[in-house]
Amino acid sequence: MPNRTLSFAYTACAALAALIAFLLAVTAERTFITLESFELVWITENEGIHDIDEVARTVQQVADDYDAAIGYTVPDVHEPGTRAHMYLAVSDPDSRYARWLADGYPAFSRNYTLETHPITEFRDVGPNGSYHIFGAPEARPALLEALADHGLHESSGMQVSQIWHYFLGGHLFNLLAVSLLATVTAVGAGVLLSARDYAVMRLQGHSYTRILLSDLGKVVRLWAIALPSVAGVTLAFLGFYNGWNQLGHYTLFALTFLAVLALSCLIAHAAVLGLVHTTEILPALKGRLPVRSTTVAIYLVRIPVLAMAFVILSAVVLHAQEARDQQVGLQLYEQQGDTSLISLSSDYGWATEEDEQAVDSLLGPWLQQMDAEGSMVLTIHIPLSQLLFDPSTGTDQPAEDASVLLVNDTYLAEQELLSPSGERYGPNETIRVIVPESSGISTDRLVAGLERWLAPHQTPEAEGTVEVLPAANGQTLFTYGVQNSAAPSYLPLVYEPIVVVLPNGKVLSERAYVTYMTRGSTIFPDPDVVTAFRETNPEAARYISMVETLTANAAQDHATTLIALRSQLFNLAGVSAVLLLTAVAACVVYARARAQTIFARHISGWTFLATHRRLLAAELAIAAGFVGWITWDTLDTLQMQLAAQNDPLLGTLGRTEVSGIEPFYALGIAAASLAITVAALALFHRRIVREGASQA
Repeated sequence: MPNRTLSFAYTACAALAALIAFLLAVTAERTFITLESFELVWITENEGIHDIDEVARTVQQVADDYDAAIGYTVPDVHEPGTRAHMYLAVSDPDSRYARWLADGYPAFSRNYTLETHPITEFRDVGPNGSYHIFGAPEARPALLEALADHGLHESSGMQVSQIWHYFLGGHLFNLLAVSLLATVTAVGAGVLLSARDYAVMRLQGHSYTRILLSDLGKVVRLWAIALPSVAGVTLAFLGFYNGWNQLGHYTLFALTFLAVLALSCLIAHAAVLGLVHTTEILPALKGRLPVRSTTVAIYLVRIPVLAMAFVILSAVVLHAQEARDQQVGLQLYEQQGDTSLISLSSDYGWATEEDEQAVDSLLGPWLQQMDAEGSMVLTIHIPLSQLLFDPSTGTDQPAEDASVLLVNDTYLAEQELLSPSGERYGPNETIRVIVPESSGISTDRLVAGLERWLAPHQTPEAEGTVEVLPAANGQTLFTYGVQNSAAPSYLPLVYEPIVVVLPNGKVLSERAYVTYMTRGSTIFPDPDVVTAFRETNPEAARYISMVETLTANAAQDHATTLIALRSQLFNLAGVSAVLLLTAVAACVVYARARAQTIFARHISGWTFLATHRRLLAAELAIAAGFVGWITWDTLDTLQMQLAAQNDPLLGTLGRTEVSGIEPFYALGIAAASLAITVAALALFHRRIVREGASQA
């Protein structure tokens, strides 16, 4: 068997491959509907000449002609994050796709459900949307041509993402990178720790190739035990988790990741073994290693890992803060009962100008009517700078960029807003700007800014009277989760906002209602109002794809954040392991090359710091350079953010925002790295002193 470090590294390859495959299968299934390989046709352009039953027959005919299965898929209206529907046209009654129709889709994740229906039942949801083609990629052109005969077209330039695109662009790729780095580093450290054993084998006449093959034989014997053990544990867990659903796809993922990790470890094993062989046999028998080349290789890994640790630690802190805010927000959402938000389907309303006008003409009047009847809460959340910005004169930036809530009278009926005297504000016939007493913003500027903001949004019949009123200080208002683009937060609360109250249904245009519906600003305390509208209007049922309670939406976001947080915590543990292994490796190389000098200095009375001043100075220089670089980058980014506050147009540059605390993250990482190195060096120092004393 290999030594303990090598055994750990090669066993970890199998365990990490199983873990990454599991996380990919769980998360990708919700994004791609299924884990099956498919071709996609996304219909977004509709000439309005189709007959829905004829479309269903056409889809079935294409499936029969190409021996394929074609599924029209849509997310569930009330649970879009965890439930979807697929309307299937199946050619082979004995295929697994036919079993989907009979028994339901066997989802890998137990928190995800895909309900299956015959294609003939998609009358109320089709025909715009996504058509998944299974089993016959060549059927895609035929389906496009057949649907075009019904006036249904795919937008030009449409690109289909695959599961590997999803993997490479998400936090799971970071997990693979950290796992790869950790296992490869462990293999390198394991080979270095066996340098004396390799020297003995070389003294006995073994060549590099023979030693490498001997090591590979030990790895194979290790895997003969480790792989079945990991596979058995994984199968037992999957049987408990989902009854082995989608086991074939999961196995393919796991084997792919295992091949990537194992092959990288084997290459690293061969390379480090070759590096060890560059030392003469007699020095190697004393434990000496090729100092310069090995040290360079170690620090080529160690220095980038410091930067990776900083990125991961920042992500951990960010996700932890988001999870905390989401948990608090979830409790607030639960107090709202069945209050729901609605969303426009991505299959409608954007492909052509006619399509956009059709959506506006149907949903706009209804939303305006719901507002007028008091059935809808309107909440628009913008930064004060957006309200005050005057494009004709340039920037008009307030000293403090507060938040502005534009709401309707129904909002005041649902949420309490008090005047300085303690009286609650209620409905009114005028537009009101309610400003906290502590605000120093000029009321004239507020009114002028509001008039500019309303100009493109209001109906021509709206009256322009604006009344400015005071609000009591210290009030925190509920935002219903509507985000402020300048300061997004998962906590649905805003402290001392400027509130603009618009009379129900009398100010905004029909188009403006649809625009802000797409931004989550139209909230319905009673979702049955929306359900009734969808049931009586088939087109509305197609346009409004989601009627989701605030609680369900927040719970889904919280679950997603927790998955990301746990992945990043695992990444942080992996990076910490790499820092530990590289510190040990650096100390091994240093101590074995300078063992006699270290012992001589010790018996001469040198202190620990004086004995190892070169290595410690190098570590201090790396730590200082790392902290200095992060500090400089943080200050530069803060300067950019300040410039963006003074000129909102600079906000489009896309520079990552910072909080200013990042240098302290870097300082903590550098201190931890230095502490690990000192601890490892102290361990080897004591060993050298003890062995030297015993020999003396």
